Amino acid sequence: MSYDELADLYALQYENYADDLDFYARLTERHGGPVLELGAGQGRVAAHLARRGFEVWALEPSAAMRARGEAATRGLAVRWIAGDMRDFELGRRFPLVIAPFNALMHLYTLADQDAALARAVRHLEAGGVFAFDLYNPLLIRADGALRLEGRYGTAEVYYRQEHRPAAQRLLTHYLVDETGPDGGLRRRHRTLDQRYFTRYEVERWLAAAGLSGRLAGGFRGEPFEADRPVMVWTARRVS
Repeated sequence: MSYDELADLYALQYENYADDLDFYARLTERHGGPVLELGAGQGRVAAHLARRGFEVWALEPSAAMRARGEAATRGLAVRWIAGDMRDFELGRRFPLVIAPFNALMHLYTLADQDAALARAVRHLEAGGVFAFDLYNPLLIRADGALRLEGRYGTAEVYYRQEHRPAAQRLLTHYLVDETGPDGGLRRRHRTLDQRYFTRYEVERWLAAAGLSGRLAGGFRGEPFEADRPVMVWTARRVS
């Protein structure tokens, strides 16, 4: 899917999301830079790392998201690259490659997943680390009901979720209602399509690519349990 039509909505929803920032900053301090970020979006994580003195190479396929990211990181050591995580080539290796905030959930097929992981490994230094987070699919409760997601200035965002378990897909349908200066209501519809992963599926995937993975249930290293909202992975290149 393309994020070009979701860029404005994404900015409303996640401009202030910060749960993962310290986790990726600690990893960068431990492993050094430059850092390669896959699916860098609007530069939320890249800007955080760059403000701490690290160089970031930010790969993002969406022109609309990338434009916002370039504006948000102007003057910082962030190098933006138009590219797809499945087939990019940067001609160098990195001590740390990251894919924050469910970026890998836009890899819908086994071929997509294998291609993206192969590219990540190809760009890792020997002993380098690939880190990413995914939401825990055990907590999916998609009943199709329409709910208020949030209010952002003059905009109200509603959503309903459609679960397709046989395909391991979750579609989130958003309705964005905005009130204009004349009091008129404008409604936009956007759909987010995500392919989720189970714990042991990820473990097998990483091992097959020559990575030794470690799973945590939170950004502070909490043990993974069935009721934890996120799966936080750090995987070291072992060959």
